[in-house]
Amino acid sequence: MLYELFTSLTTSCPQYVRHMDYLHEAIAMRARYHRNQQAWQSHLDESRQVILAAAEKCHDRRKAVVLGAGLLLDVPLDHLAGMFQELVLLDIVFLPEVVRKVKKYGNVKLVQHDVTNMAQKLYENIQHGRSDLPEAAPMIPEIDDATGFVVSLNILSQLWVMPRAYALKMLRGLDDEQMDDWCLQIVAAHYAFLRSLRCRVCLIADHEFIKRDSSGRIVSRGSTVRGLKLLEPEVSWTWNIAPRGEEQRHLSNELIVGAWSRHLEHQSHNHEPGKRG
Repeated sequence: MLYELFTSLTTSCPQYVRHMDYLHEAIAMRARYHRNQQAWQSHLDESRQVILAAAEKCHDRRKAVVLGAGLLLDVPLDHLAGMFQELVLLDIVFLPEVVRKVKKYGNVKLVQHDVTNMAQKLYENIQHGRSDLPEAAPMIPEIDDATGFVVSLNILSQLWVMPRAYALKMLRGLDDEQMDDWCLQIVAAHYAFLRSLRCRVCLIADHEFIKRDSSGRIVSRGSTVRGLKLLEPEVSWTWNIAPRGEEQRHLSNELIVGAWSRHLEHQSHNHEPGKRG
């Protein structure tokens, strides 16, 4: 508990990141990893392998950008730093140990940035008494003409979670259908943004959850990306994110994770962002 408090007090981040609980979630994610390291390891290994396989096919090695670098658990940092002239690691908040870890790399840069480009606007709207829900409008200046490789790393299903929780906490009378449409727009905007890029792109994302009881029987399952229609993944695996007892005493929670690289290149002209599932 003291370690978490110390991290919270010593992490530098904008006010909206702290008040919307992004910092709290990053600290909680670190604790969940330490509790479930063995259950998570195969997912982390798969993620790193997929990134490296996609990076190997990249001819332009000037610059790589990783969206959702987080705690660096699923980032093959040494390999990417050695493959590219410049490596940009981007997330909405970085904990102090991540900042310390990357200092030894002369070509690695940390950028704290909201990939949805709307969380701060939501926070400011609510602070000023407005209840309108701003649309996601991804804009990442670090992705430029020198960028040869972009990774979206295990964040697609998470982009709507904190904004939704904050809106429900702070606003009254929100319409369920309006909220569902807003969350889907956040996810679809990120997916469309990735598909609009002219460089090689690697998307790794969970898209379905499965909950099982103590006998292994499936008791519920559903989309983690608000029903967004995704192409068939090139690679797929299961992430045992919450073994029984982690979230619920008698239930486990698994995520179906997919990886896309070839199918994301230069597809924005024929992609419909998403429909309600």
